[in-house]
Amino acid sequence: MPDASERRQFARCPVQLPLLYKAGYPAPIKAGVGWTRNLSAGGACLELAERLQTETPIRARLRTDRGAVDVEAEVVWAGEPAPTEGGILHGVAFRQMAPEHLQALQALLATEGERRRAGVRLPLELPATCRPKGQAGPPLRERTENLSRGGLLLRLPQPLPVETVVEVTLHSPHGALTVEGAVVWVDPPERRTPGQLIRHGFRFTALGWSTALSLGLVLAASW
Repeated sequence: MPDASERRQFARCPVQLPLLYKAGYPAPIKAGVGWTRNLSAGGACLELAERLQTETPIRARLRTDRGAVDVEAEVVWAGEPAPTEGGILHGVAFRQMAPEHLQALQALLATEGERRRAGVRLPLELPATCRPKGQAGPPLRERTENLSRGGLLLRLPQPLPVETVVEVTLHSPHGALTVEGAVVWVDPPERRTPGQLIRHGFRFTALGWSTALSLGLVLAASW
């Protein structure tokens, strides 16, 4: 891994990835959950539910669209709790990483740097139910195709108009999680296959910190 002087030369990319971590040695039995706020090959800014002391060692596993990236790191600074609902920011420096995980991380950063997109969509199929907000009737049964902290891709049995506000309940091994958002795009008729579910792009509009942590657990624990 690069030394401290080299790490400062790495440009940070605003990539948001879910992670599981254990802080301190010996590490606690239960892993914590968090998100990256930005990321480089030498370090990251993490958003966590707890405040860690500087120089605390961390073992973390990042969930990327290329699989898991395991890293050993150290806290170099920690912020104060947010005045409103949100996580506590921490700066960490990476100390050790397997060569194949470093290569996967560098490939991710190169791709996301070109796209200039913070929310990395992670492939994950989950059963879900969806109901347009304020409407009665049975919910639509659907499946997710990918998710990020900013939204998800849904496959629905019937098309919903763009800008429809909906409540989606994800059903995972960690329990049910309900999120609210809006449809931002839907596959046009010429791209649909008769008898198949229809793809919809969905953007979260009200994702609080506690819900973000629950979503992070669903994603980070699903390798």
